[in-house]
Amino acid sequence: MNIIKQDDWRREKLAELVNQFRKGANQLCLKLTDSTTPIQPVILGDNEKALNASQLLFENGILVTAIRPPTVPANTARLRITFSAQHEPGDVDLLLSHLETFA
Repeated sequence: MNIIKQDDWRREKLAELVNQFRKGANQLCLKLTDSTTPIQPVILGDNEKALNASQLLFENGILVTAIRPPTVPANTARLRITFSAQHEPGDVDLLLSHLETFA
């Protein structure tokens, strides 16, 4: 609880990373949900596309899971991107550069 009370920088940093990601994803015309949390879904629609994207990212050192029906509605397969205060702006840039392939 002390960390939560004292370490505002973590929340601030996460908010900055999420804003950076959302701005870059919008520039790439990626389909996002309205989430402003550290969990950022990118809707790809097709199950195979989501799986391929997850695998490509993994091969490039980025762990992002593909979420598919029945966990989400049909035709809304997505990538579940989760940011933490351990990530850096360069990590977001790297992720966006790989996601550009799926825009």
